[in-house]
Order: sequence, then C-alpha cells, then structure tokens
Amino acid sequence: MAFGTKKETVARNVNTSDQSILAKDVVVNGEVFCTGLLRVEGKIEGSIKGSGEITVAESADLKADIEGRKVIILGKVEGNIKASESVELVATAKVFGDITTDKISIEEGAVFTGKCVTKAPEKPKPEESPSKKDTNSKSSVSK
Repeated sequence: MAFGTKKETVARNVNTSDQSILAKDVVVNGEVFCTGLLRVEGKIEGSIKGSGEITVAESADLKADIEGRKVIILGKVEGNIKASESVELVATAKVFGDITTDKISIEEGAVFTGKCVTKAPEKPKPEESPSKKDTNSKSSVSK
C-alpha cells in the first residue's frame, strides 16, 4: 500500500487505437463492457466491467460499480471498485464506495470514503502429514 505525494502526473504512452474513450459530453445509463483500455471522461450511471485498464478522468462523474484488471481514478466515483491487479487514486480522485484489490495506491489529496480490502497473498499449503494408521484395523503377518 502506498500513501503520499506523487509529483508526476498520470500519463501513459498508449496507442489510441487500442483505447476506448467515453468523452466529456457522453452520458451512459446502463452497463459498459470493454476488453481493452477504457478512459471515461463523461458520466455513467450503472456499471463498468472490463478485463483491461480502466481510467476515470478528472472530468468524469460516475455513479457506477467498476470491475477491471487495473483501475486508475482521477475523477469522482460513487460506487464499489474491484480490481484483480491494482487501484490507484490520484490526488484529484473522489471515491465514495468500497475497494477490493491486490494493491492500492492513494496519493495525498485524494478523497476516499469506504472500506478497502486487499487480498492476502496465498499461503503455501502445509505438507500433508503421513496418514495415521487406523488403530482398529487388523493386520496379518505370514511367516
């Protein structure tokens, strides 16, 4: 878990043909599904599900649950967030809901009201002990 300031801005060198963008003037009521990179700049009421990286821009205003591999929040989200890899709350983020993820990063200035559950790394399974002999079993020995 990381807390504190981060001087650099969230900028990605991304091929825009691989990225879907919901612009500032887009309003969606319902479900959004995306398999690649998704950047939301507008308003969504409903849910967002994706298998890739989901970025909520500073201009975005969401009343939606979000589920993806990696979720980066710069704007406002009222809803729960589930990420299989990580969640990043940038200084301008405002999140009102619960977060479930492997890793979380919260910059100084970000607002987060809710609970956060980070999944514990899987513990190695204990070695199986040799099976105990059944004390009620009869054994015969031949000579």
